[in-house]
Amino acid sequence: MNHDPVFSLDEALARVDDDRETFQMMIELFLEHGPKDLADAHAALDAGNAPDVARSSHKLKGALLQFCAPAALHVCKELETSAKAGDLTQGGQQYAALEQEVQRLLVALRQVYDKGIAA
Repeated sequence: MNHDPVFSLDEALARVDDDRETFQMMIELFLEHGPKDLADAHAALDAGNAPDVARSSHKLKGALLQFCAPAALHVCKELETSAKAGDLTQGGQQYAALEQEVQRLLVALRQVYDKGIAA
């Protein structure tokens, strides 16, 4: 299991000029849409649909960039790159790693959200 920091709160806040209200909204959106984007990538992977895996992982990558979540971003980029090349041979492993990192991020963001640190 990865014990590195899940994301950088300071860097993520800096991306929105320390606008905590905006950051709060970003967390809300990711808590709602992140799992759906992950599920879309999984469904496309199960179907062997590389273009849809690439699309879903690209969408998820955009959200991960906002939170400065290096581990999740890294595995998401790997999945997207492989899918764009039409190669899903490592897709299951890449997806499993991505799912683990996104789950870690969701937990961390929920903690920040619940503490009101972004409010």
